[in-house]
Amino acid sequence: MSFSTGSFSTAITPAILDTVLALLAPFFLIGADGDLIAARHAANHMLADYQAETQEELRLAAEIISFGFQALQALSEAAAADLPPNKILRLRGNAVSLNRSAQQNQRTLDRLRRERCKAAPTAKEAAIPPAQPQPAATPDQSAAGQAPATMDFAGHAPDVSSNKTVRVWSRAAEQQRMARRMAENHKRKQAEQKAQENLMAMPVRMPVGMSAPGAAQAAAV
Repeated sequence: MSFSTGSFSTAITPAILDTVLALLAPFFLIGADGDLIAARHAANHMLADYQAETQEELRLAAEIISFGFQALQALSEAAAADLPPNKILRLRGNAVSLNRSAQQNQRTLDRLRRERCKAAPTAKEAAIPPAQPQPAATPDQSAAGQAPATMDFAGHAPDVSSNKTVRVWSRAAEQQRMARRMAENHKRKQAEQKAQENLMAMPVRMPVGMSAPGAAQAAAV
């Protein structure tokens, strides 16, 4: 009976899958009451859990299942009460070796999966067509692109969606405006201070006929 490869990658042909399932089915005959078809179905479900995408991953997954069941069988036989100690030790040693082999295959399978996952984005990026070169800007387009900078120097708020050059020019224009305002304020303060000094330095003219005490009183008022 041929099983569908719907749960597996297209790289795994039905002949390969059927061969692997035929080798794994005997481990499931006890639970399937001797039904070979049911045993193959059970093996197929367990094998699908490993999500093999290549023939190598399928082989590693099948070996992991096989090593695991053989280790369990060895431990089951070692539990018999009428076995001599040396045979019990031998069976337990075989179980340990089989379990170690299963773990080694699991590490190899995990490494292949990681490498496959890393290579998948690279393959997708390679399938993306390269970007088409943009045509050169015409003089009208260049002038239109510089319009936000001209508006900024005129005192209007720059467009936040403009390119980096416009933003740099906007900051430079703002700094220039601040510098001009500071210079104008400084000049105005100097002019006010000079006017006040000139006013204080002007001599007080007394009206004709006013005496000095009267002048002092008038100045005090």
